[in-house]
Amino acid sequence: MKLAVIGTGNIGSRLARLFALANHEVFIGSRDPKKAEAIAISLGKVAKGVTYAEATSNADVIVLATPWANDATLATIRGLGDLTGKIVVDCTNPLAPDYMSNTLGHTTSSAEEIAKQLPGAKVVKAFNTIFADVMEPGKQTFGDYQGTGFYCGDDLKAKEVVATLIQDAGFEPVDAGVLQNARYLEPMAQLNIQIAYGLGGGTDVAFRYMRRRVA
Repeated sequence: MKLAVIGTGNIGSRLARLFALANHEVFIGSRDPKKAEAIAISLGKVAKGVTYAEATSNADVIVLATPWANDATLATIRGLGDLTGKIVVDCTNPLAPDYMSNTLGHTTSSAEEIAKQLPGAKVVKAFNTIFADVMEPGKQTFGDYQGTGFYCGDDLKAKEVVATLIQDAGFEPVDAGVLQNARYLEPMAQLNIQIAYGLGGGTDVAFRYMRRRVA
Protein backbone atom coordinates (compact mmCIF):
# COMPACT_ATOMS: atom_id res chain seq x y z
CA MET A 1 0.00 0.00 0.00
CA LYS A 2 1.20 3.55 -0.68
CA LEU A 3 1.09 5.67 2.47
CA ALA A 4 1.77 9.36 2.99
CA VAL A 5 2.90 10.19 6.51
CA ILE A 6 2.43 13.90 7.11
CA GLY A 7 4.63 15.09 9.93
CA THR A 8 8.22 14.32 10.90
CA GLY A 9 7.92 14.44 14.69
CA ASN A 10 8.11 11.47 17.05
CA ILE A 11 4.77 9.98 16.01
CA GLY A 12 5.13 10.51 12.27
CA SER A 13 8.70 9.28 12.00
CA ARG A 14 8.10 6.18 14.13
CA LEU A 15 4.89 5.21 12.39
CA ALA A 16 6.69 5.64 9.08
CA ARG A 17 9.31 3.14 10.27
CA LEU A 18 6.70 0.60 11.39
CA PHE A 19 4.88 0.89 8.06
CA ALA A 20 8.13 0.55 6.13
CA LEU A 21 9.02 -2.58 8.11
CA ALA A 22 5.62 -3.96 7.05
CA ASN A 23 6.68 -3.41 3.42
CA HIS A 24 4.40 -0.48 2.68
CA GLU A 25 5.67 2.22 0.34
CA VAL A 26 5.96 5.33 2.49
CA PHE A 27 6.05 8.95 1.35
CA ILE A 28 7.10 11.25 4.19
CA GLY A 29 5.72 14.75 3.77
CA SER A 30 7.14 17.84 5.45
CA ARG A 31 7.30 21.60 5.04
CA ASP A 32 11.05 20.93 4.96
CA PRO A 33 11.65 18.24 2.29
CA LYS A 34 15.28 17.89 3.43
CA LYS A 35 14.12 16.78 6.89
CA ALA A 36 11.66 14.36 5.31
CA GLU A 37 14.37 13.00 3.03
CA ALA A 38 16.73 12.43 5.97
CA ILE A 39 14.10 10.28 7.69
CA ALA A 40 13.33 8.48 4.44
CA ILE A 41 17.00 7.62 3.90
CA SER A 42 17.09 5.98 7.33
CA LEU A 43 14.13 3.80 6.34
CA GLY A 44 15.62 2.49 3.12
CA LYS A 45 14.28 2.06 -0.40
CA VAL A 46 10.61 1.81 0.61
CA ALA A 47 10.48 5.45 1.74
CA LYS A 48 10.80 8.83 0.05
CA GLY A 49 10.95 12.31 1.57
CA VAL A 50 8.86 14.86 -0.32
CA THR A 51 6.65 17.93 0.08
CA TYR A 52 3.15 17.64 1.53
CA ALA A 53 1.48 17.88 -1.87
CA GLU A 54 3.82 15.32 -3.47
CA ALA A 55 3.23 12.88 -0.61
CA THR A 56 -0.54 13.01 -0.83
CA SER A 57 -0.71 12.88 -4.63
CA ASN A 58 1.19 9.56 -4.63
CA ALA A 59 -0.57 7.86 -1.72
CA ASP A 60 -3.69 5.79 -1.19
CA VAL A 61 -3.79 6.59 2.55
CA ILE A 62 -2.71 9.80 4.27
CA VAL A 63 -1.54 9.55 7.89
CA LEU A 64 -1.85 12.92 9.62
CA ALA A 65 0.65 13.16 12.50
CA THR A 66 1.06 16.87 13.11
CA PRO A 67 0.71 19.03 16.26
CA TRP A 68 -2.70 20.53 16.98
CA ALA A 69 -1.58 23.55 19.01
CA ASN A 70 -1.44 26.96 17.31
CA ASP A 71 -3.60 25.61 14.46
CA ALA A 72 -0.62 23.71 13.03
CA THR A 73 -2.72 20.76 11.82
CA LEU A 74 -5.41 22.88 10.22
CA ALA A 75 -2.76 24.99 8.50
CA THR A 76 -1.06 21.82 7.23
CA ILE A 77 -4.32 20.51 5.76
CA ARG A 78 -4.56 23.53 3.52
CA GLY A 79 -1.32 22.50 1.81
CA LEU A 80 -2.23 18.88 1.15
CA GLY A 81 -4.16 19.36 -2.08
CA ASP A 82 -7.35 17.55 -3.09
CA LEU A 83 -7.92 14.48 -0.88
CA THR A 84 -11.33 13.57 -2.28
CA GLY A 85 -11.91 9.83 -1.99
CA LYS A 86 -8.73 9.19 -0.03
CA ILE A 87 -8.45 7.71 3.45
CA VAL A 88 -7.08 10.13 6.03
CA VAL A 89 -5.84 8.59 9.28
CA ASP A 90 -6.02 11.23 12.00
CA CYS A 91 -3.43 10.62 14.75
CA THR A 92 -3.81 14.08 16.31
CA ASN A 93 -4.94 15.14 19.77
CA PRO A 94 -6.27 18.64 20.51
CA LEU A 95 -3.55 19.35 23.05
CA ALA A 96 -2.73 22.72 24.55
CA PRO A 97 0.87 23.90 23.94
CA ASP A 98 2.02 22.36 27.24
CA TYR A 99 0.21 19.06 26.40
CA MET A 100 -1.42 18.95 29.85
CA SER A 101 -4.97 19.75 28.75
CA ASN A 102 -7.23 19.40 25.71
CA THR A 103 -8.60 22.40 23.86
CA LEU A 104 -11.63 20.53 22.42
CA GLY A 105 -14.09 18.07 23.85
CA HIS A 106 -17.70 17.10 24.65
CA THR A 107 -19.23 18.67 21.53
CA THR A 108 -16.50 18.05 18.94
CA SER A 109 -13.04 16.55 18.44
CA SER A 110 -9.96 17.23 16.36
CA ALA A 111 -11.04 14.34 14.10
CA GLU A 112 -14.40 15.95 13.43
CA GLU A 113 -12.81 19.34 12.82
CA ILE A 114 -10.41 17.76 10.33
CA ALA A 115 -13.32 16.01 8.59
CA LYS A 116 -15.04 19.39 8.19
CA GLN A 117 -11.95 20.70 6.39
CA LEU A 118 -11.75 17.58 4.17
CA PRO A 119 -15.38 16.88 3.20
CA GLY A 120 -14.44 14.55 0.35
CA ALA A 121 -12.02 12.42 2.37
CA LYS A 122 -12.72 9.35 4.51
CA VAL A 123 -11.38 10.32 7.93
CA VAL A 124 -10.56 7.59 10.45
CA LYS A 125 -9.22 8.30 13.94
CA ALA A 126 -6.35 6.00 14.96
CA PHE A 127 -3.01 5.82 16.80
CA ASN A 128 -3.85 8.85 18.98
CA THR A 129 -3.91 6.89 22.26
CA ILE A 130 -0.45 5.35 21.72
CA PHE A 131 2.76 6.97 22.94
CA ALA A 132 5.63 7.36 20.47
CA ASP A 133 7.89 5.27 22.73
CA VAL A 134 5.63 2.26 22.10
CA MET A 135 5.91 2.85 18.35
CA GLU A 136 9.57 1.83 18.41
CA PRO A 137 10.03 -1.47 16.54
CA GLY A 138 9.51 -4.44 18.84
CA LYS A 139 7.82 -2.48 21.65
CA GLN A 140 4.19 -3.12 20.69
CA THR A 141 3.85 -6.14 22.97
CA PHE A 142 3.77 -6.37 26.77
CA GLY A 143 4.48 -9.94 27.75
CA ASP A 144 1.94 -11.99 25.81
CA TYR A 145 -0.26 -9.02 24.95
CA GLN A 146 -0.30 -6.46 22.17
CA GLY A 147 -1.09 -2.87 22.95
CA THR A 148 -4.55 -1.81 21.76
CA GLY A 149 -4.97 0.42 18.74
CA PHE A 150 -8.40 2.04 18.94
CA TYR A 151 -9.92 3.45 15.76
CA CYS A 152 -13.22 5.05 14.74
CA GLY A 153 -14.79 6.44 11.59
CA ASP A 154 -17.91 6.61 9.47
CA ASP A 155 -16.76 4.71 6.36
CA LEU A 156 -16.68 0.94 6.93
CA LYS A 157 -14.26 0.10 4.11
CA ALA A 158 -11.87 2.85 5.19
CA LYS A 159 -11.98 1.48 8.73
CA GLU A 160 -11.09 -1.99 7.46
CA VAL A 161 -8.00 -0.56 5.75
CA VAL A 162 -6.97 1.29 8.90
CA ALA A 163 -7.51 -1.82 11.04
CA THR A 164 -5.04 -3.61 8.77
CA LEU A 165 -2.51 -0.78 9.18
CA ILE A 166 -2.88 -0.99 12.96
CA GLN A 167 -2.13 -4.72 12.76
CA ASP A 168 0.80 -4.09 10.44
CA ALA A 169 2.20 -1.63 13.00
CA GLY A 170 2.08 -4.37 15.64
CA PHE A 171 -1.01 -3.38 17.64
CA GLU A 172 -4.36 -5.08 18.14
CA PRO A 173 -7.11 -3.05 16.43
CA VAL A 174 -10.30 -2.33 18.36
CA ASP A 175 -13.23 -0.68 16.56
CA ALA A 176 -14.54 2.24 18.64
CA GLY A 177 -17.48 3.05 16.37
CA VAL A 178 -18.33 6.23 14.48
CA LEU A 179 -16.04 9.23 14.02
CA GLN A 180 -17.93 11.18 16.68
CA ASN A 181 -16.49 8.74 19.22
CA ALA A 182 -13.14 10.45 18.74
CA ARG A 183 -14.58 12.74 21.43
CA TYR A 184 -13.87 9.87 23.82
CA LEU A 185 -10.58 8.62 22.36
CA GLU A 186 -8.96 12.04 22.58
CA PRO A 187 -9.59 12.37 26.36
CA MET A 188 -8.14 8.85 26.72
CA ALA A 189 -4.92 10.21 25.25
CA GLN A 190 -4.98 13.08 27.74
CA LEU A 191 -5.49 10.59 30.60
CA ASN A 192 -2.42 8.74 29.34
CA ILE A 193 -0.45 12.00 29.41
CA GLN A 194 -1.63 12.85 32.91
CA ILE A 195 -0.49 9.48 34.26
CA ALA A 196 2.77 9.47 32.28
CA TYR A 197 3.89 13.03 32.90
CA GLY A 198 1.74 14.44 35.69
CA LEU A 199 2.19 11.38 37.92
CA GLY A 200 5.55 10.18 36.61
CA GLY A 201 4.25 6.91 35.22
CA GLY A 202 6.43 7.08 32.11
CA THR A 203 5.61 6.58 28.45
CA ASP A 204 6.57 2.92 27.94
CA VAL A 205 2.90 2.04 28.47
CA ALA A 206 -0.18 1.20 26.41
CA PHE A 207 -3.89 0.66 26.80
CA ARG A 208 -5.14 -2.92 26.61
CA TYR A 209 -8.81 -3.59 25.84
CA MET A 210 -9.63 -7.06 27.14
CA ARG A 211 -12.61 -9.19 26.12
CA ARG A 212 -13.78 -12.31 27.84
CA ARG A 213 -14.28 -14.91 25.10
CA VAL A 214 -17.53 -16.83 25.29
CA ALA A 215 -17.33 -20.44 24.08
